[in-house]
Amino acid sequence: MKKLIYLFIVSGILFSCNKNDDNNEVTNELNGQWNLIYVSCLCEPVDLETGEHIWNFDIDNNELNVVNNVTESLHTILETGTYNISVTTNKVTIQTIEYDYYFENGELYLADNPESDGPLITFVR
Repeated sequence: MKKLIYLFIVSGILFSCNKNDDNNEVTNELNGQWNLIYVSCLCEPVDLETGEHIWNFDIDNNELNVVNNVTESLHTILETGTYNISVTTNKVTIQTIEYDYYFENGELYLADNPESDGPLITFVR
């Protein structure tokens, strides 16, 4: 009976570790520098070149560092600065706005209800 209880405890520990590893894998992919290249929403779409607007996700410190190298003011884009963020498996919250995030063909997408004209933001490394 003790062996059976021990087996259940060990199995529970192993399965709980796998879930944490999966979450770390996703957030590690988000971690680091991304170049904003496109914003679409109800507003006028914004096209940018690589290096013009850089977002650096620091998951360990729950921060987003934004560097805006565009001289014109674009009201749909975050200003240069550091922002507090929180990250879960498929959501990132920036300034109280919760975005779904996902990866497709090497690109990062942040979406805030684009089906209702909310922003869909596209990044490349």
